[in-house]
Amino acid sequence: MLKITDIYHTGFVVPDLDAAMADLTGVFGVAWTGVEEREMPVLTPDGPVAARMRFAYSQGGSPRLELLEPVPGTIWEAPSLSFGAGGAHHVGVWADDFAATSAKLEAAGFPRVLTFDDGSGRAVRFAYHRLPSGPFVELVDATRRAELEAWFEGADYPAAGATDGS
Repeated sequence: MLKITDIYHTGFVVPDLDAAMADLTGVFGVAWTGVEEREMPVLTPDGPVAARMRFAYSQGGSPRLELLEPVPGTIWEAPSLSFGAGGAHHVGVWADDFAATSAKLEAAGFPRVLTFDDGSGRAVRFAYHRLPSGPFVELVDATRRAELEAWFEGADYPAAGATDGS
């Protein structure tokens, strides 16, 4: 259904974004995008949420690291309990046929637990699916790849209404 070669990032929900960035820079020498602070409409099984997000991605190519601060009322609410505080929260993959891939994951028993909310109720731009073992898989619509890759390496954040890939 998905290929390991489609993975482009691992996401971590961290209590302090700046501290986590400093720690990972100290260990790996990694550089970061600018910290983005955005309000993003997302759809959860409990309904729509205006997610106030603060996040950054590593620079320098794949695999990338994504760091996000907790967002109340969403799957990003707190660090993953299944892997401990600061443990990996999700694996992000590019999906060439985004809607069909999300539907296949749901049909296979991996429920969609969050997506960008464009008002349609469908999975659009990005979608998180829960695995029974606890972690999430984040599908990101591959049509966004070029502009997101450009942002990861220093271009301006994608235009208003665009997703961060989270």
